[in-house]
Amino acid sequence: MKYNSMILSFAALLSLAGCKDDGQVGSIIQPEEDLLHAYSGMVNLPSASILVDSTLSKSDAMYLGEYTDPVFGTTKVEFMSQIDSRIDGLVFPNTAVVSYMSTTSGILDSLLQTLDSKFGKITKIESPTNVVVDSAFFEMKYGDSFFGDSMALQAVSVYALNEDLSKSQLYYTDTKVSDYCKKDTLLGSLSYQIQKSRTIRVPLPLDYVNRLVSVYDSTSNVKTQAQFDKMFKGVYVAHSFNGGGIITIPVAGFHIFYRYDALLKTTYEGRDTVVNTAKLKDVNGNRISILVTDLFLSANKSVARVNVVEHDGLTDIYQSLPNDFTYIFAPAGIYSKVTIPLNTIKDSLLENVSDISKVMFNSARLKIWAKNLEWKTDLKKTPYNYLLLVPRDSVVPFFAKNKTPDGITSFIAAYDTSSCAYAFDVTKAMQMEFKGAQKLEGDMVVIPVNRTVADMTYTSYVYTYSQVFTTSATRFLSSESEEESKRPRIDFVYTRRE
Repeated sequence: MKYNSMILSFAALLSLAGCKDDGQVGSIIQPEEDLLHAYSGMVNLPSASILVDSTLSKSDAMYLGEYTDPVFGTTKVEFMSQIDSRIDGLVFPNTAVVSYMSTTSGILDSLLQTLDSKFGKITKIESPTNVVVDSAFFEMKYGDSFFGDSMALQAVSVYALNEDLSKSQLYYTDTKVSDYCKKDTLLGSLSYQIQKSRTIRVPLPLDYVNRLVSVYDSTSNVKTQAQFDKMFKGVYVAHSFNGGGIITIPVAGFHIFYRYDALLKTTYEGRDTVVNTAKLKDVNGNRISILVTDLFLSANKSVARVNVVEHDGLTDIYQSLPNDFTYIFAPAGIYSKVTIPLNTIKDSLLENVSDISKVMFNSARLKIWAKNLEWKTDLKKTPYNYLLLVPRDSVVPFFAKNKTPDGITSFIAAYDTSSCAYAFDVTKAMQMEFKGAQKLEGDMVVIPVNRTVADMTYTSYVYTYSQVFTTSATRFLSSESEEESKRPRIDFVYTRRE
């Protein structure tokens, strides 16, 4: 049976081989109305640079400093912030007992052994009293995250805010500091050089800090973050003196060093005992304070924070930029814009189809080419890792609502080092546009973004997107560039069904 089946199959193939194809592949067995015809097209896009008066001040970090660039002029960045009181979960003073292996702050269990080796481990700290603040600072940690002249001497001042910030309110980079701070309460000031330390500590007045610490007394009426914010509205961190550089500050806040007394449960020569630290003295009879620790109240993302940006003279600089490029200048300076010419794309389609509703887009890529050679600017000269393409009036809602690119109204592209270009996949949006399912905006802006992994599964990643706030710039070949092959454009491949 198997042998006979093979003979029949071979005979059938011979009969098919004898047929003639009078046109397209499949025309013998496929009805004319089901035939697919494939085409490709390309449409250039008008592009330009646009001046940005402000952007949403929403960032994972705070920024401080001033820098003058030979192309884009002077940029100054300062910030205002509330302070996270940690009042719902903080135990003050800290009576936690920890070991050398612990990563949690507290009192070391072997502390008494440094005074007398006959003491055992501390097992419990009870009845804390006599809390005394030794010193306090407004502390800013920036690591290696800075830009500019590390040798330049700069200065910072920290002021108490007079008016409330609100976590529920949207703030922009052109927020007026004078609406929130009168500069009538200077908490501290300091001169610094970026290279000298990766931490800037501005000393705070002890009377202010003692008032803050009193909030954590058992008799205090302050029980919530909102009540704390009424007493300590936050800080304005101002830059002054010299435009040397700008630092990125992921961590900032009040760092308070203090000591206290308490009863320590321990052993002495193996026997249970209790040590009252208020009675400890050295060999000369002088009082010893061994319970010394610290408290950090941070300006983190759980409270309201505002980065305030100023670009001195940028309007005049923007008007003098050459038209053969478009630019991005961050933060809150210049965007690049491309215009999607829907009528031109429609005319291109109608050259090959009579009914646009029968068009199916297989691929559509919006491309822009970066140009990073022969820059006079001192800012970042390499292109951004990721760019976001959105309608201009959708920029604020996108970041305020923590959206992700959907391929319909917002698009993401990674920089391709081999072609020096970004390619935004607009296939789905183009298909919906010409099926009448949506109205694709004509003017779209290109914005640099950071992309971070928010969640990860075995099969996929979930990303979050935030605007780039580091002082940086790049440029792109424009629609007026002499390099015609690298002008902004949409390349598309589509099929039509007869």
